[in-house]
Amino acid sequence: MNYARIFSGALCAVLVTAAGPTPTVSSDSALVGWAAGPAVSTEFSYEQQLMAVPSAANAMDIERHISSVPHRAGSAADYATALYVQKRLAADGFVTRIQKYQVEFTGPLQQSLSLVSPQKRDFSLLEGTPGHPNHWEQLAGQPFLEESGDGTVTGPVVYVNTASKADITELDARHVSLKGAIVIVRLSAPGGGGFLTLDPTYNAYNELTKRGAVAILEFMDPATQGYGGGVMWPAGNFKNTNMAERMSGMSPRGFMAFPPGDPTMDGHAPVMGAAHKSWNQIPHSTMPELSITQSTARALLAGMTGKAVPQSWHPMFEFTQHFGGNQIARVHTKFERELKTIWLVFGDMQGSSDPDSVVMIGSHRDAMTFGAIDPGSGTTVLLQDADAFARLAKAGWKPKRTIEIASWDGHELGLFGSAAWIYQNGPDLRKKIFQYINTDQLTTGDPFVVSASPGLFAFMQQICDVVPQVNSSQMLGKRDQRTTPLLNAMGGGSDHQNFAYMLGVPSTSNGYYGPFGAHHTAEDNLDGLRTYDPGMQEAVVTAQVTGIQAMRAANADVSPLRIEEVPTQLLKDLMPLQLAAFEATDGKVTLSELRDALVDYQAAAHATDVAMQKAEAAGDTATMTQLATKEQASRDAFYMPDGLLFQSAYHTIDRVYTSFPEIVFSGKDKAKKAKAVERMTTAVKNATAALQ
Repeated sequence: MNYARIFSGALCAVLVTAAGPTPTVSSDSALVGWAAGPAVSTEFSYEQQLMAVPSAANAMDIERHISSVPHRAGSAADYATALYVQKRLAADGFVTRIQKYQVEFTGPLQQSLSLVSPQKRDFSLLEGTPGHPNHWEQLAGQPFLEESGDGTVTGPVVYVNTASKADITELDARHVSLKGAIVIVRLSAPGGGGFLTLDPTYNAYNELTKRGAVAILEFMDPATQGYGGGVMWPAGNFKNTNMAERMSGMSPRGFMAFPPGDPTMDGHAPVMGAAHKSWNQIPHSTMPELSITQSTARALLAGMTGKAVPQSWHPMFEFTQHFGGNQIARVHTKFERELKTIWLVFGDMQGSSDPDSVVMIGSHRDAMTFGAIDPGSGTTVLLQDADAFARLAKAGWKPKRTIEIASWDGHELGLFGSAAWIYQNGPDLRKKIFQYINTDQLTTGDPFVVSASPGLFAFMQQICDVVPQVNSSQMLGKRDQRTTPLLNAMGGGSDHQNFAYMLGVPSTSNGYYGPFGAHHTAEDNLDGLRTYDPGMQEAVVTAQVTGIQAMRAANADVSPLRIEEVPTQLLKDLMPLQLAAFEATDGKVTLSELRDALVDYQAAAHATDVAMQKAEAAGDTATMTQLATKEQASRDAFYMPDGLLFQSAYHTIDRVYTSFPEIVFSGKDKAKKAKAVERMTTAVKNATAALQ
């Protein structure tokens, strides 16, 4: 799962945002989107058969085939996993194909870090016990930052905290020089307002460059990513001090400055033989960047002198942190940058009556290292569900819509594979894809979380009400929600964002999303599965949830929506947005007209949902179809064909990572914010009219 590429160097620790409204329907006798009648009972019978297919043994066998060696995108090992997935799907009767693209690949060739003075020390950049890496750690190689420039630099080491706008302001106020400096950056979990506090005009790389920094060292904050959060790996889910991340690193491109996918293609499909811009033709880092372990960061920080840093800058080490400047270090990096082939694998089980309507289940396959959880857990779900659908088909079950399984590649480079597929086939995919189900990185421990497009909460609640929790008779839908809600509005972090935000397709990403310290580390390996999913039970449960979800979507009479969830989520998110907009524009932008429009929309949507529930209960498919047409027109009101103000590749004005994206990402630009409010208000009014 690629957080860093998506959020331009800022670590996104969670996939979900604000919780959605309570679903209006959840029972054993009525299914969202289904007309009451014999088909519902038949569906329940087949679902029970599906539940018995996924197994821990099968999941582990799949993992051994796809997660035993590192397989970054474009490698021979990556291609071998593509052939394995294709073979498995073909054996289950799916019609398979492989789609190739050529994309820009970056990866380390040489990396080193040395302390020159006041002492001399060479740091091992491998993870694990310094000087004694285990088998997995040696195979995985050194952690890295994909955006790193090339070079060899020597300079003073200076601590800059998270390199946020406030941190840079603090450094300037304290007259801390970054000229010629090798800066240490602490990566911590976001907080304090999330996207509402994001300034899209601020770019940390550019600010560090302006002040003369010559190299960047990034480490994961032990307070949030390590022992400050809980028990460390391998005994627990959090990073130990000898673990690091493989991420994008810092870049001058900034947040969403480029379209999704390969930046050397600028929003076009990287088909084989297509001309790319060169790496030097796009904004890119020109300084060495390294991902270092907490232990290496600690050793450097412990030797610093000078003024003490502010209290909020301390990363939970047991000594006082200083800005530094007294230590001299040497950093060396050299990266390969070349076009490489990636392989997308597709398998289709054709629909019996509506084959041009597609329920797609997708997960990426390439990994930063071994990828046993990220993304191997998702691939175990894909293939176990394929096995289940094949068995059901032999028993007489047929999906009305086509079920398509997609194994993406190039994800860890920046969601390159799914973006390429959408650029090449966008209009057709928008018309055909009925629902997109993402299965990337699913088994990192409690809690089980649903991350869905608003409108799908009631649908997903019903599924969670019939799938039992791990080693329990209690259903997922009844779990303790005092800390983390079950149902959440979809954010970002994986390929679902491309389908939801580029195409406007109802999408989900559901699974066990506990702390995941092994993310993009050497420890995301077969042995690490014992820490995160002992007995492979979470792999079984997530396959059951996804399988039932695909079955219900494939055979529903209409799209399984509760349209009132859309305005309810927007109203829930409006108050903090109003406060942020008011403060950013000195009270000159208010959202009262938008709020009134949303209240009207909620009333119309509620009436539509009530009418839909009555039609479902009466088995009145004609009325259901009429209402579903209105619901689709209502959702289409939020689709901007020419794209959004801040990024033309995204089209959904109601949600991109967060509600009201055009308003949120307009920053302090008053004119842009006013235009964004006007566009959103108009869209809400159009969505309301579509239901009336």
